[in-house]
Amino acid sequence: MATDDEVQARPDERHSGAQQVYFICFTEPVSMSPDEMRPHVDEHKSWIADLESSGKLFLAGPFLDDDFRFSGAGMMVLRAASLHEAKELVDADPFHANGIRTYRLVPWQINEGTVSLSTVLSTGTSSLT
Repeated sequence: MATDDEVQARPDERHSGAQQVYFICFTEPVSMSPDEMRPHVDEHKSWIADLESSGKLFLAGPFLDDDFRFSGAGMMVLRAASLHEAKELVDADPFHANGIRTYRLVPWQINEGTVSLSTVLSTGTSSLT
């Protein structure tokens, strides 16, 4: 029998719209200085690039303070079939695996919104708004 976090992610059909389920990971640093974190940054960046390449990462980035500077906390939006899969993905982050950051995972259903992608073929540039 599957545990609650192994259940296939599914939208709440009582709502209309896109009805796609993602998992939001809110990540917070533990009491560690930037110098103590620095040895793990390249490994974290490599992990997140691999997650992005696999198609499992939708969006990620840091939260900013009132002066628009990195506040220490961040967020990732993951594509996963279940909470269990999302936990496995996030547990593999070197920051989490080494106790540098803690996290909280929340299933999130997207119903509304707009995403626009513009690509200029002649320059090979694109923008997402």
